[in-house]
Amino acid sequence: MTPKLPLILAMCIAACGELPGPSVPMQSGQTLEAANSAIRACAPNAPQGGKNAVVGNYVAGVLLAGIIIGPIVVASNEDTIRAQGEANAVDKCLAQRGFQRRDLTAAEVTALNRRGPNARRDLLNHLVRGGTLENFPGAS
Repeated sequence: MTPKLPLILAMCIAACGELPGPSVPMQSGQTLEAANSAIRACAPNAPQGGKNAVVGNYVAGVLLAGIIIGPIVVASNEDTIRAQGEANAVDKCLAQRGFQRRDLTAAEVTALNRRGPNARRDLLNHLVRGGTLENFPGAS
């Protein structure tokens, strides 16, 4: 086995990582409106973050796996790499505003989908503040 083969395998595995699922920006004391405002402010960072991730992976691919294999590996995972770079760029911007990504559980997603608009807004406000479905006053 060549010394570069483990690096190629590591690149392939890293590129196949899962994208974040449904989530909300979380910060104690904040509201859904504040979270939406932060997302709107951070969204323009997504395209550049995706582009940077793809370019960085192409460069790393060439350096680690060679001029032929590296770009092939990156090209086969480019959409995932771009999407992850976009998510990371927005997360970084949100973190600078004091928010962090809070991945929703399957039960929370189900609870949100089953509620009407006003109840959904109340639950989202609760989740943005750092609450859970278990300690939501209207949980059922």
